[in-house]
Amino acid sequence: MRRADADGTPRLALTGDGVIWLWVTVLMAAVGWYKSINLVLLLAYLMLALMVLNGVLARLHARRVSAAREPVPPAFAGEEVVVALSATNTAARAATAAVEDRSGGDPVTWFAHHLPPGNTARFAARRVFPVRGRSAPGLRVGSAYPFGLLRYDRGVPAEKVVVLPPAGVADADGLRRWLLRSAEGDGRARRVLRRVTADAADVRGVRPYRPGDPIRAVHWRSTARRGALMVREYDAAPSPDLVLVVEPWLPAGPDRADLDAVEAALSLAVTVVRTWAAASGTRATVAVAGDPDSVRTTAPTDAGVRDALVPLADVVGADRFEPLSPQAFDRSLTRAARVVVSSRPDTPYAGALYRSTGRPFLVVCPEDRLAWYQPPAGVVTGGSRTVDSG
Repeated sequence: MRRADADGTPRLALTGDGVIWLWVTVLMAAVGWYKSINLVLLLAYLMLALMVLNGVLARLHARRVSAAREPVPPAFAGEEVVVALSATNTAARAATAAVEDRSGGDPVTWFAHHLPPGNTARFAARRVFPVRGRSAPGLRVGSAYPFGLLRYDRGVPAEKVVVLPPAGVADADGLRRWLLRSAEGDGRARRVLRRVTADAADVRGVRPYRPGDPIRAVHWRSTARRGALMVREYDAAPSPDLVLVVEPWLPAGPDRADLDAVEAALSLAVTVVRTWAAASGTRATVAVAGDPDSVRTTAPTDAGVRDALVPLADVVGADRFEPLSPQAFDRSLTRAARVVVSSRPDTPYAGALYRSTGRPFLVVCPEDRLAWYQPPAGVVTGGSRTVDSG
C-alpha cells in the first residue's frame, strides 16, 4: 500500500478494506469467466467500477482541502506543547478529508466531515518533541471518501518546529552564589560581579542558615538569642546582564560519550539562561563559539529567551573554534556576567575569548559538580573522555 511521500508527491493507495474488496472482485471475475456466468462477471465489473469511482471521488475531496500548521514557538525537547492546525475547503463543494501531522513522532490525524465550501476547521493536539533540531515532517491531506476502498494522499509543506535542547532545573540563588564564588579566582571578574550583584542592599530580616550562605552574613546576636545560626536576608540587589557562550567541542572521530557531552553542555546552557533571565529580570546574550551570526540578545521574557536559544537547536560540534570578537557582542559585555559553557573541562576557549575581547569569562562544564543544577532526565553529564587542549 502506497502513501504520500515525504516530498509531497500524491499517492493513491488501497486501504485494508480495499485489498479485501479487490481480492473478492478478482475471485468473482475468475469464477464468472471460468463458469461462463455472466451475472457474476457483471457483478465483478460493478465492484471494480465502484473502486475506480472511490479513487476519483477521494482525489477530488482531498484536493479541495488545504491545510496549515499554525506557528509553534520554539519548544524544549521533552516539553509538551500544543500544536494547532487548520483545514480549509477552498472549493465550491463540500469536502470530506483527514489531516495528518507527524511533526512530534507518532502521527496524529484529524477528520473533517462534509466541510462546507470556504469554511475552516481547526484542530489541536498536545505533542512532545523528544530530540532537539528542526522537526521536518510536513502535513498530509487525504481522503477515502465515500467507500473507504482507495485513499488519496498528498503532502502539504508546513513550517518546521524548532526544538531546543532539553532544559534542566537550576536553583537561582545557588547559581548566583556560584558566579560570585567562581569569580573570586579572577580579580577582574570579581570586581565586575561584586559591583553589580553585591551592592549594599537594605536588610530585610533574618532567616535560618542554609548551606552555602557566606559566614559574613551571619547575624550573631540573633544566633545567640535563638541558639541556631541565623543570617541576614537582604532585598534583592541589581543583577547584571548575562553573556553566555556555548562551546560544543568534539574531538576528531567522536564516540558516544563525546556526543553526549555536547548535548549535556547544551542542556546546561539553556538551563542557565532560563533561570538567570527569570530570576534576575535582566537581558541575556547567547552565542555559539566560532559563529558570530549566532549571537542573540533578548529581554528577560520566556518568548525572548526561547528566541535567543534558537541557534542551539542547530549546533553541530567541532574540534576547533575561532574566538568571538568584541564586535560580536553589544555594550552589555562590559558589565555582564560572562560564562563559557563547554562540553570539555578545562577548556582553553575561555582564555582565547579573554585575549580577543579583553574580558574574562567564567567556565563551567557538565562534568563539574554543580550543586545548584539538576540535568534533565536522560542527559548524561559525566563519563571518561579524552580531552584535547588544542
